Amino acid sequence: MAIKIYGRLSSANVQKINWFCEYANISVINLNYGGVHGKTQTTEFKDMNPNSRVPVLDDDNFILYESNAILRYLSKKFDILVEEKKEISGKIDQWIDWGSFTFAAPCSLLTAHKLSLPQDQRDEFVADKAKNDIFNLLNILNIHLAKKDFIVDEKFSLADIPLGIWCHRCVNLKISFDNFPNINNWYIKLKKMDCFQNTVVSAPLPPN
Repeated sequence: MAIKIYGRLSSANVQKINWFCEYANISVINLNYGGVHGKTQTTEFKDMNPNSRVPVLDDDNFILYESNAILRYLSKKFDILVEEKKEISGKIDQWIDWGSFTFAAPCSLLTAHKLSLPQDQRDEFVADKAKNDIFNLLNILNIHLAKKDFIVDEKFSLADIPLGIWCHRCVNLKISFDNFPNINNWYIKLKKMDCFQNTVVSAPLPPN
């Protein structure tokens, strides 16, 4: 039985789930909610997520929201990308959260002021500040990726998913990795994955 994911395909948090599901060969039914599609303020949706945000997972009537919680739940349920070593698992969780919050914050802000907001609501000062913050964080990530193939333990893991999506968003926002060769090498590896191409690279850009 296919799982249902409520959330627009342009959402980075929805892309996390779609990328993992394609990697794990999990059947998904995507339902466009949020952004220009609306419907997150309906009683039906709020019964699933009172925060009115996407994504929401419906797995045979088991409802779960928060993208990282969904990612971890599916990983454990299907025993895909589960790390048994506690120390490595801890590092994976660290980088999932860093990618989803610390790095995502200025990326989301730049996305809003370059893509999502109406022209009359965009602020170049805010966009420039966000871009500067992104460069500072890319430097941290580039140093971390020195002599590494992937984010944690030299193999693809859940930690690569949020950061891979937000780094691709940086590419969409015309941020170059020329000064971040370690990130560029890692990003090239991700682009060779069909599941990344099919769920992230080919996804529409916000606000669609």
